[in-house]
Amino acid sequence: MAYLFWVGRRQIAKQNFAIVLSLPAGDREVARVARRSFRNFAKYLVEIMRFPRLDTEDFARLVTIDPRSWSYFRAAHDHGRGLIFVSMHFGNFEIGGARIADEMPLNVIADELENQRLMDLLVANRAHKNVRLLPPEGAVRQVLQALRRNEMVGLMMDLGPRAKELDNVEVMFFGERTAFPTIAANLARVSGAPIVVAAVTRERDNTFRGVALPPIFVERTKQAAHDIEHTTQAIVHGLEQLVRLDPDQWYIFRPMWTRPEGTV
Repeated sequence: MAYLFWVGRRQIAKQNFAIVLSLPAGDREVARVARRSFRNFAKYLVEIMRFPRLDTEDFARLVTIDPRSWSYFRAAHDHGRGLIFVSMHFGNFEIGGARIADEMPLNVIADELENQRLMDLLVANRAHKNVRLLPPEGAVRQVLQALRRNEMVGLMMDLGPRAKELDNVEVMFFGERTAFPTIAANLARVSGAPIVVAAVTRERDNTFRGVALPPIFVERTKQAAHDIEHTTQAIVHGLEQLVRLDPDQWYIFRPMWTRPEGTV
């Protein structure tokens, strides 16, 4: 229903998936992937409503993480400087985060909501799952403190136009340049914490598979801007790799690329 009647968002999703699939926005395959993305997002919303009732055993049953991915997380954690967990609006990042947080505390920066009661509820639910939600004000200081405690910090990278409101850099993503926030690269450069790009993908039976890529370490040189751009590009290449495997798992209903007017 949302795909049929939410016209503006449907068109944005199709424009984004056209770039991902290297097809015209009017192609039937683009429409199919966009429609499946809406369907998967609807499932995600239902699962979030059930989220408070889930416990550690539920997360272990719902999310399978292969040994290689676990080895990447544990190797990064054993480095002793914390871990920067980078993902996107893909699969079920809430359940995935709670699954990983069972092994190491997870701190997530999130926007404040206007409804304070709802914000308090979200904070309480995540705290119960070993996930700490941090407001933007003073978040950098708290994040650095968490990394010094060898905890995990979670960041979402696919902000679209909102990335322009933050420190950002333009990098290549599916063959076209677009802006991504630099906070992950900056934190890694300052703290020495490794970055792990990961996602939780839905399976056919509505369980999930956690996938992590090898840790990224920032090579700190005297050229800070180069370090940040190089690291952000490495992160984005990892995200691109995950999206290519399951594009309809990506919930991208905001423009990710800005193209000249009149192009499709």
